Amino acid sequence: MKKIIAISLLTLIGFNASANDNAKRLIELLIKDDISVFRSGGKSNISDKIPVVTASQLISEYSNNQYKYEKAYDKQLVNIKTVASGVKTDLSGDPYIVANGKNQFEYVSLELKNKDDAMNINKGNKIDMICVGTKNNVMFPTLKNCVTTDSYFNQFVKTTIEDINKLEVNDKPSNKFEAIYLGLWKFDTQKPNVLDKYKTVNELLKNKADFDEITKFIKEGFTKENQEISMPKP
Repeated sequence: MKKIIAISLLTLIGFNASANDNAKRLIELLIKDDISVFRSGGKSNISDKIPVVTASQLISEYSNNQYKYEKAYDKQLVNIKTVASGVKTDLSGDPYIVANGKNQFEYVSLELKNKDDAMNINKGNKIDMICVGTKNNVMFPTLKNCVTTDSYFNQFVKTTIEDINKLEVNDKPSNKFEAIYLGLWKFDTQKPNVLDKYKTVNELLKNKADFDEITKFIKEGFTKENQEISMPKP
């Protein structure tokens, strides 16, 4: 009898340890899908948090109304897509990228978080970076802490999954991705092996019965504060 109980406990422990494997797999796929949609110009959770801009757009907004520009972009993440007009150094010897507007007399200054990134950037290169806007502008807009979009999202996925892995099934989610993860986990616990068949998020979305049940679990964890996602600064 004791042997049977011991085996049952070991089985239960093993099940609990792996019950959320599908939840982890699917939430990582969902996050990566959301990033892919954002980067291709589609509507995503991330697009609500990070506007995509060009150098000409920022220059135009800045010249039209500097006060309004700074209200909009100060401490705001932006994804700038432009072309490098050159790489220069400031008085401290730190490199920054210049991106011209309609002519050489108007430009956006992109200050790099990782100074060594400047080694790989030349005049005429396409620029795709995540930066932070600032009030500290001189004649034209300045963006700070710029990192490549690839490196930004690689780090975002890494830290988001690390935070998710620390959660317990009954924890309160702090953001939308965590709420979705916990909803998937609760569904996977109640209906083990059902999520095994879904290799992509789109496959899951097409199964209305399973999706609706998962959505119910997700909504149970929602509050006003955690229905959004927060994007970290570079």
